Amino acid sequence: MMASFDIPTIDVSPFFRSDENGEGKTKAIEQIREACVNFGFFQIVNHGIPFELLSQTMDMQVLEEMISEFTKLGVVLEGIISECLGLPPDFLPNYRNDRSRDSLLGLHYLPVVTQDDNIGKPPHEDPGFFTILYQDEVKGLEVLKDDHWIPIAPSKHKLIVNIGDVIQVLSNNKFKSATHRAVSPSETDRYSYAFFYNVQGAKWVEPLPQFTEEIGESPKYRGFLFEEYHQLRIKNRSNPPDRPEDLIHITHYSISN
Repeated sequence: MMASFDIPTIDVSPFFRSDENGEGKTKAIEQIREACVNFGFFQIVNHGIPFELLSQTMDMQVLEEMISEFTKLGVVLEGIISECLGLPPDFLPNYRNDRSRDSLLGLHYLPVVTQDDNIGKPPHEDPGFFTILYQDEVKGLEVLKDDHWIPIAPSKHKLIVNIGDVIQVLSNNKFKSATHRAVSPSETDRYSYAFFYNVQGAKWVEPLPQFTEEIGESPKYRGFLFEEYHQLRIKNRSNPPDRPEDLIHITHYSISN
């Protein structure tokens, strides 16, 4: 079922200007904070990645440059999300402290063949820190909000950012890792690029004391190694259970209070 919610679009140019007086950054941080609480998804414009480069994403020779640009943007977003959570700007960069698990994935969705073949990628959440997505001009991405699927219209000037499970756990559910899916196109191929901003496998993940004991809240998750969770998610894909409800989500680590 579709709904008429709008995914926020946020101008992040103040974080790339040397003459910024602070007001633009404050406004963007407030907007991103609200989006992370309510949607777990937001779109950004004036993000510093040249459109000319994005438009060449189907050319394999530019992938190294794309990874470099997405990584630089990820570092900026990491600091913004830290501030959105009320943490020092360098908190999440220091927590993550290893970029070896970041990855860029090209996605190709074929047109629908039959009526039953309409889900290019079924509903899921991303396991890591956050994901930066660039879509071509063919629609298909949808995010779940209040039991409604909201289509995110593609735009050649916008990038999409969605919060991952690690941020949801660290924030003790303050920020959400939104469920999303990709619907196969009806008439033509659809392409997108997803940059997964992850933590390294040996990182211990649990709710931060800033969102639990320091404010008198009980932790909503037990701690785990990221690699443990990542392997469970891989098993979901390689050997899916018979029942959809048996798929592993971050709720696997939930604590019943």
